[in-house]
Order: sequence, then structure tokens, then C-alpha cells
Amino acid sequence: MPATLPVELNRERLHAIEAPPEFTTDGSFHVDLSNHGEGVHVHVHLDDDLSAVAHIDDANVFVAGDTTTTVDVVVDGTPSTSHTGRLKVSTGYGAETTYVDVTVEPVEEETRHVAVDESLSKPKPQQPQQSALARVLGGLPGPDALPFVLFVLLAVAVAIGAVVFVGANSPAVLVGVGVVLGGAIAALIFIAK
Repeated sequence: MPATLPVELNRERLHAIEAPPEFTTDGSFHVDLSNHGEGVHVHVHLDDDLSAVAHIDDANVFVAGDTTTTVDVVVDGTPSTSHTGRLKVSTGYGAETTYVDVTVEPVEEETRHVAVDESLSKPKPQQPQQSALARVLGGLPGPDALPFVLFVLLAVAVAIGAVVFVGANSPAVLVGVGVVLGGAIAALIFIAK
């Protein structure tokens, strides 16, 4: 929110002006013209030093009786150094004049810090390379699949037993054994995924 420079008008007598002798800001500000008497025309002016960093769009205003009118002083950009100049307030077409020494300070930039965990500065440890045997063993089914694997092995054992007891000469036995072995291999591949 812009700073405010208070200026009192017509408090003691017609065209009287009361303002602080100094005013400091770090950006644009308002001049609040508070009139305590009859309506009056007011002129607000920036000297050369102050107008190097600021400007006023509407420097001539009429302030009705018992009202407050605001004049905006706009600081151009962000000054990198401090600038001091004079702001002139006059009433009665220059019959009464008051000066305020205005200093425009450079805006202090906030430094923002981001908390960084110490662990972020250390490289992540690389995963050790697995041997071929470890990769194969890692691909084997876990303990949840043990009953299924035992069932597949039992089916293969029954198929081999059928070939031994019935004989390998029967085409029906060979087809049945092939189907059982193919299903067992497919089941093991399915479990390994």
C-alpha cells in the first residue's frame, strides 16, 4: 500500500497549509489534502530533483470544504539510489506556499532462501550390477506361488508315470503327455512374469 503524506488546509485561516517538513518513501505515494474550511484550489508541484524520479498526473485540484482529496505522486520505475527533492503545495494561486523535503529511497529487495537438505548434495549410490544367476533367481515365483508350482510338478510326474506304465507306443498317451507338459511350461512362464 502506498505511503500517505498528510496536508491540512484552511485549519487556522483561509489558504493556510500545514504539512510535515520531511517525508520519506520507497515508492509511489499519496498526498492527502484535508480541507477544514471553504473550498480551495490547490497546486502540487515537484522540483527538478524530485521530478527526475516521479511525476504527478493531476497537479491542480479543487478541494471542496470539509473534504479530503488525494493527489497521486507516481515514482517511475525502481530508483537504484536515494533521491531527495522538494514537493511544493500552494493555495490561493500562489498566495500561500509550503515545501516538503521528500526522499525516495531505493526499494530493498527481499532475499529468499530455500532450505536444502544435506542429502541432496550427495550423489545417489549406484545400484550394484546383478549377476546372471541373481537375475534368474530373482525371476522365480515367490512363496505364494509354491502350491501352484507343486501342482504343475505333480501333473508332470503323473504324465511321465502314464508313459512308463501304459507305454510310449500309444498315440493318445503321447498327446496327453504333450498337452500336460505344454500346459506346465505355459503355467511356469505365467508365474515367472
